[in-house]
Amino acid sequence: MSKKERAFRGGLRSVARFYAVQMVYRASITESELKKIIDEDCSKIFITENVSISEMDVEFFRQLIEITEENLSVLDKIIAENLSNKWRMDRLDNVIKSILRLGTAELLFFKNIPANVVFNEYIEISKSFFEKNEVAFINGLLNSIANTDSDKKVSSEL
Repeated sequence: MSKKERAFRGGLRSVARFYAVQMVYRASITESELKKIIDEDCSKIFITENVSISEMDVEFFRQLIEITEENLSVLDKIIAENLSNKWRMDRLDNVIKSILRLGTAELLFFKNIPANVVFNEYIEISKSFFEKNEVAFINGLLNSIANTDSDKKVSSEL
């Protein structure tokens, strides 16, 4: 695969990640199943003025959503274990939780994607929603999760 093809595919995955954050967020505030939300009309979901939903890596999107939904309790447990004593999952903003859940899912279940790519992608997404402090918080937490032996935790939870 050429450098140009990798960049193009990476761009399609970026759109898929951004859309996935919105879907996971929507599921968390409506307390609905992700699969049900995806099957509904999602035309009201904003990506950007210049990017349509059809321009994403649909296969990657579906895998990311399915893995996140199937492993939500494991992901939440790993996120909670990496929070400082001052924080609890129920105190986190739903958008932050959505970003962390998806980022953690990629770090744990998509071993073919380098951790630095995952960090960069979710940091860029978080910049769309938050200011510097929240972005730094997300970055620090994803780094903490990546640097713990989460593979053992995941396999023991499954």
